[in-house]
Amino acid sequence: MASPDRKDYYYRKAKQQNYRSRAAFKLMELQTKASILKYGDTSLEIGSSPGGWTQIIRSITERPVISIDINDMEPMEGVTFIRANISSPSIIERIKPYMEKLHIDKFSVVLSDAMSRTSGKRDIDHSSSYLLCKRVMEISMDLLAEGGSVVVKQFQGDLTVQFVNEWSSRFRNSRITTVAASRESSSEVYIIFKGYISEHETDQFSQSP
Repeated sequence: MASPDRKDYYYRKAKQQNYRSRAAFKLMELQTKASILKYGDTSLEIGSSPGGWTQIIRSITERPVISIDINDMEPMEGVTFIRANISSPSIIERIKPYMEKLHIDKFSVVLSDAMSRTSGKRDIDHSSSYLLCKRVMEISMDLLAEGGSVVVKQFQGDLTVQFVNEWSSRFRNSRITTVAASRESSSEVYIIFKGYISEHETDQFSQSP
């Protein structure tokens, strides 16, 4: 029997509108707030299963998406799925052949709705999500196009502001936001970085008179 919290408003709405999960409404709201995606964008999605975000990404960009999750995901048209753990040191080398096959040089957007298994202890869960977000950012530094965007989900805590400060220098804009489709009991926030500045560009700025 499904738990009561799965029968909430967004769960029912997702079922009615044929979305794979209630998370679809989270990305819709983020898109409304920050215009993360646009037609023609190339996207890397991390933490994709069961595919709620994937459906929204595809509907906006109308481009192939590369999606990664530690769990399996049902096939979706236009989506290349890689079952993998992003903590693997070889994850970037696993992604690149698919990028070449799809003629993707760099990604316009990296989106992560990934979250580590929760323990029920707020400090531990926050630390785990911080480390997961850090790994997403490390991957993004290799695969993101100049001017690109990154979105990560994190359980908010003492390290959240530190995380934003650590990475904001590599982007022109950053913000922390919440979405209505998150469960009321959740401390999750979404961190949006826009306008990626590559190391080459950063070096040029630092050398300017």
